[in-house]
Amino acid sequence: MRCLIYARNKDTLWLQDYFPDLEAYLLKIVNKPLLEYALDFVSLLGVSELRIVSDNSTKALESYFGDGSKWGMKIDYALAHPDDGLKSVYLKNITYCKQDDLLIWNGCFFLQYDHKQIECSTEFQNSFYTKDKRFIFLAKDSSLSNLGPDNMLSDATCLTTHNIDSIVSYYRLSMAILKNYNKEYVLPGYSGEKDIFLGYNFVFPHSAEIHTPIMIGNNCRLQKNTLVGPNSIIGNNVIVDENSYVKDSIIYDYTYIGRDLDLDRKIVYKGNLINADNGEVIHIKDKVLVAKVDSGITVSLFNRTIQYLLALLLILLQLIPWLLLFLPYRMFMRKLDCERLINKHLKTCKFSNPDIMAKSWWGRFLLRLSLDKFEMIFVTIYKKRIYLVGNRLLTNTVKHRKIILDLPVYNPGAFSLAESVKADESNAELFYELEYINWISAHHNVKILFRCLSRRMIYGYTTAERTGRRKNATI
Repeated sequence: MRCLIYARNKDTLWLQDYFPDLEAYLLKIVNKPLLEYALDFVSLLGVSELRIVSDNSTKALESYFGDGSKWGMKIDYALAHPDDGLKSVYLKNITYCKQDDLLIWNGCFFLQYDHKQIECSTEFQNSFYTKDKRFIFLAKDSSLSNLGPDNMLSDATCLTTHNIDSIVSYYRLSMAILKNYNKEYVLPGYSGEKDIFLGYNFVFPHSAEIHTPIMIGNNCRLQKNTLVGPNSIIGNNVIVDENSYVKDSIIYDYTYIGRDLDLDRKIVYKGNLINADNGEVIHIKDKVLVAKVDSGITVSLFNRTIQYLLALLLILLQLIPWLLLFLPYRMFMRKLDCERLINKHLKTCKFSNPDIMAKSWWGRFLLRLSLDKFEMIFVTIYKKRIYLVGNRLLTNTVKHRKIILDLPVYNPGAFSLAESVKADESNAELFYELEYINWISAHHNVKILFRCLSRRMIYGYTTAERTGRRKNATI
C-alpha cells in the first residue's frame, strides 16, 4: 500500500503569528511532530511507500523524516503549485498513485486513532473517504471520481479528524491527548507510571515536585522548590528555575523559565508567552526567558579579573612542562590541530586535538597535565578571544554551528561545565551550555576550573571525557 500526503501551506498560515520559524507539519503535539502521527498511523496500516507533496519547501521535512527507514517505509518528496487542489496533485502524481492501493492524507489535521486497536489486516475493500474528505482510501486502479455518497466513511464510527486552525485548538488538542488519550499513541519518553512521560537526562532535586499527567523531554532540569504539573508538556533542553510553578502549560525546546514565576495555561516559545485561552502574545525581555539573557552578565568585570589572574597562574605553572614535554611531542605529530568555533559569529581558531593525543601513551600523559589547554589559556591572556572558563569550545561542524546559533550567548572557554562533569554525550551538549549560562558566576567558574583539572589528573582524558558518561550533572 502507498500513501500520498498533501501538506498545504495555506492551511497553516495562522502559525506564523506564534511560531514564525517553525515548519507547520513539525508543530509538536505532546512533544511529537504533527506529521509523525500520520506516519505512525499509515505505518500501522501496512504502507510501504509514502510521498509528501508540499506547496512550500520540503527541506525541513526531509531533514527530520529522511528516507523513512525509521518508520519501515520509503519516503520521497515532491512540490506542488500553491493553487493546486487535491485533484490536481493526484493527477500530477498519477503514476505513483495508480500502482497500488492508496491512502490520501489531505491537509493539516489530526486523525484520532488508537494504535493498539489498529491492525494491518484492516479491511479496505472499497474506495471510501471521511466526511471532510481529508482522509481517503482508494483501491488499486480506482480514482477520485469513484467517490460518492455510497462509499463515505462515518467519522463517528471509525475515524475522526480534528482541525488545528488556531492556537486555541492546538492547545486543547495537546491537553486532551496528554490527559485522556496518552495511551492511544506512541509518545516520546519513558512511561513507568500512569500519565507520566519522562525523557533521558532529566534532573531534579528532592524539593522539586511533578504532578501527573505530565510529559518532560530530554535534558531537562528543575531547580529547587519548583512545581511542574499537572497537565504540563515540557520540551527538550528546558530549565525551570527556583520557586517557579508551571501548570496546564506547554514549554517548547531550549527554554529557560526564570525564578519565582507562575505559568498557568500558557504556551512558551522562545521569547513569546502565549495565552492559551485567547491567543494573546507577550514578548518577554531580559531575565525571564533564556532566549533573552543579556550577554553582559557573562563578562562582568569581577568575573573577568578572576579569570585573568587564574590564567596567569596556570601559564606560570605550565610554561616549563609545555616547553620540555609538549613542544617535542608536537614535532613528531602531524595534523594535531583542529578548528574550534570561538564566537557567536562562527569564527574559528585552531587548537590541539585531544582525541588525537589520546591515541598514544605520551599524548595521554600530556592530557593528564592539561598541557593541550596551554595554547587556549595563552589566548585568553594575549588576544582575549576566549575565556579561561566558559562555554565549551566546539569543533567546526554543521551540528555545532547550529548549537551555537541556538544559544542566547556563546562565550567559549578553555575549560567548560560539560568537561567538569564527564559529559561528552552529543545529545546533551546544548543542555550543558544552557546550564552554564544559567549559573554563570565567578564562584562557579572557579569550581568548574578545579574540577576539570582534578578530573584530568586523576582519571585522564580517555576515561573522564571520551568514554565517561553521567546522567545527572550538578554544579
